Formats: sequence, structure tokens, C-alpha cells
Amino acid sequence: MYFPVGTLAAASLLAGTVAAAPTPFKGKNIVRRTGSYTTYKPTAFTSPSEHKATSKYLSLSKVKSKGSHPRSAAYVKRSTSSGSSSLISLIEGEEFATSITIGSDSFDVIVDTGSSDTWVVEKGFTCIDLDTGRTTSESSCDFGSTWSVESSFKEIEGEEFAIEYGDGEYLYGVLGTESVTLADITVDSTTIAVVNEAAWEGDGTTSGLTGLAYPALTSAYSTSTDEQVEYSNVITTMISDGLIDPYFSLAISRDVSGDAGYLALGGLPPVDFVEDFTNTSILVTSIEGYPDSYDFYTINIDAVTLNGKSLTSAGGDSIQYIVDSGTTLNYYPTAIADEVNAAFSPAATYSEDEGAYIVDCDATAPSHGITINGKTFYINALDMILDAGTDDEGNTICISGIVDGGSDSSEDLYILGDTFQKNVVTVFDIGATELRFAARENYTSNDTY
Repeated sequence: MYFPVGTLAAASLLAGTVAAAPTPFKGKNIVRRTGSYTTYKPTAFTSPSEHKATSKYLSLSKVKSKGSHPRSAAYVKRSTSSGSSSLISLIEGEEFATSITIGSDSFDVIVDTGSSDTWVVEKGFTCIDLDTGRTTSESSCDFGSTWSVESSFKEIEGEEFAIEYGDGEYLYGVLGTESVTLADITVDSTTIAVVNEAAWEGDGTTSGLTGLAYPALTSAYSTSTDEQVEYSNVITTMISDGLIDPYFSLAISRDVSGDAGYLALGGLPPVDFVEDFTNTSILVTSIEGYPDSYDFYTINIDAVTLNGKSLTSAGGDSIQYIVDSGTTLNYYPTAIADEVNAAFSPAATYSEDEGAYIVDCDATAPSHGITINGKTFYINALDMILDAGTDDEGNTICISGIVDGGSDSSEDLYILGDTFQKNVVTVFDIGATELRFAARENYTSNDTY
């Protein structure tokens, strides 16, 4: 099996875009390159989109994967370092899923802001055991339902789909065109991948994935040259066909007894929020040694606030934060994480064994927020203390929602996960290359993750 390692080349993916619109997603300006990752500024192709309510949204559910799932920024962070931790893996082992229609069949798929492809596993696929590398039963890969490929699917000759993750999981298959429907929006013909071979640790529910990452790179390759092939993915096709405005938005919910959140296409999700958005430029972070198709939405922040004090060393142009709904916790520079966790009453204490700050489940959380472009977004105390299960004696263990992300900003990855995102509506304006945030109205919960 060949998984090419490509370069971070600029990509123009919306072939056939209407003449009135500039070619989007073309070019990138490198703003940071380190030994482990590259961050670049993509080029805008429209002015910022107008905010509007929409009925075109998807309800999200949470599915539990086996350990920390390899598509999250948190997993990538650990896979590029030497550390691992059981509690963090437990907490980070969840993903968001939704239902989409491919052809005439509906599937639950993972919603992923870190990759660009949409793929589904086909009926009769070959499942490979991750430990032995040998063929095993389909059920061992633990997918949901599989797709009986329909006659309307038109395979693209000379191209293949291939992606490998840091934990050894991989997918291999063919590319083709098919109709895809998300939130009652149908793209009549868009490129998707159909997986016919997989080494996978599934969740028993999802059958594939739909990618919402900045579509600079996808996982299509020429079978004759092994070179990467550019194509317009589902969301860029929606944009170029004029089906949606060039943005999507996310609202992650705190209470998982109902919907775990909403993904709105070309509009805002159906939640209450303060209609005062702040904006910041989108940066894109590509991780060395990880799939070239795996890029993360990234921003700069001004500071972290703690009990009314602004910790400016947490922000600035030299420090990047990945905005990742697939990561549960917030990962800060070491000194900042230590200071925030010391402010719990009683203080949270760092556990080397678990890689997390252990905190009394009844502790009082400090006043804490993230300042972005001059506006501070406060994190509800409900999101600052997470139930992490029980110890060997049956005692409940809780951890802080703030984790040590490392002390070297030139090498370490910092993340704004669901600890932050449960408190905001996030607009991903890929046309204007900016993220916008608005504070959620206060809402309660009987569950914190």
C-alpha cells in the first residue's frame, strides 16, 4: 500500500467556479514553520458573509471511539510527542457524528473539521487487523452500515483514495462522483471516496466521514504517478454551485442527553447567543509526519484571562491555537495551564501518570476566559471540571478542562477544544478566511462532556 508524502503545495480546488467569483483557496502565505508543523494564511476570495439564521443545519450526536480518536488535534499532539495518558485518552475518545445521504442511502458519519474528504465504506470491503496486518472479519473494523454502491456512482479512472493516521489506521479505496445531501442541501454530483480496504477501530455507529477542513489538500492520488490530485470536495462544491454562502457554523452543546450540537451550512445554528461577533484571521496548521490532507483551523488569541487578570503571555502572533471540536479539553502553554489550575479552590494538581490536572469534583472553578481580538469569552464553570470515571476503589475522579500543552511554542500545539467551544457559536468563514465567535447565552446541563 502506498501512502505518498506530498508537499504543502498551493491548491485551487473549485474548478468550474462561476466567472463572477475569484478562484478560491488558491495560494498560501507561510506565517510559521517549525520542526513539527507549518502554519499558513490562506487567501480570501470573498468579503465576510452576512450572518443569517438558516433551516439548513444538522443535529450532531456523540459517538465513543476506542481511545483517543486519531482525527482530533489532541491525538495528533500526543502522536508527535513521547507522552501518553489513560485519563486523557478516555476523555478525548469521543467524536461528533451526523446523518447524511449518499445516493439514495443515509449513513451516520463523523463530522471532521480537520480533513477535507467525504468517504463511506462499501459493502464487502476488506478489513485489516491493526495488530497482525492480516485480513479479518468486517465486523472487526466496527463500522456502522456499509454502502451497496449504486449505479449512479461514477468511478473516476486513474485516481485512488488513500490516507493513513498516526495510530496505524488507514483507508484505501476509489474516487467517484455521486449525489450527496447534507441538511436537505443536495449536491447532484460531487467527488467522494468509497473505501474498499480499511484498518480501522470504529465506533459501531458511523460508516464514514465528512470533512470540513480548509480544502487545500485532499487524499486523492493518481494511480500512474502517485501524485496528489486536486478536487472540489462536498462543501466547496456547495459553495461553487451557489447552494450556500461560503461559511459554516458550529454550536457544541453541553448537555448530551439531547443533541450534542449543531452544524449549520451557510448560516447560523438554532441556539441562543449574544449577537456580537468578533473576528480573527484563519490560519491553517499542517502537522509534519501526519497525513498531508490533515490541516487544522488555527487562530491567534490576545490572552487568557484569570480572575480578572489578563495573562498576555498565553497569546500573541507567535503562539497559535487550533480550534478543534473533536478535542474535548483546552491545551495551554505549561505556565498558563499551571496558573489556571492553581486557581481552583482547592487547587488542581498535576498528575504525571495521567497527563492531566486532578481536581476535587466539588471544587470551585476560577473565573476564566479567552480574549480574541479584544473580546473575552468566558468559560462556564460547568466546563472546567470533568468527570473522568472512577478509580480502583470506586471513587469518582475529576480532571480540569485545562491541560498542559507544553512549554515550547515553537514545537508544541495548543488547542481550544470543547471546554471553550461549548460557550460560543463559531463561524468558519472560509470565503473571507476568518473565524468569528459569539458568546452563547447561559444554559444549564446535567452533563459536562
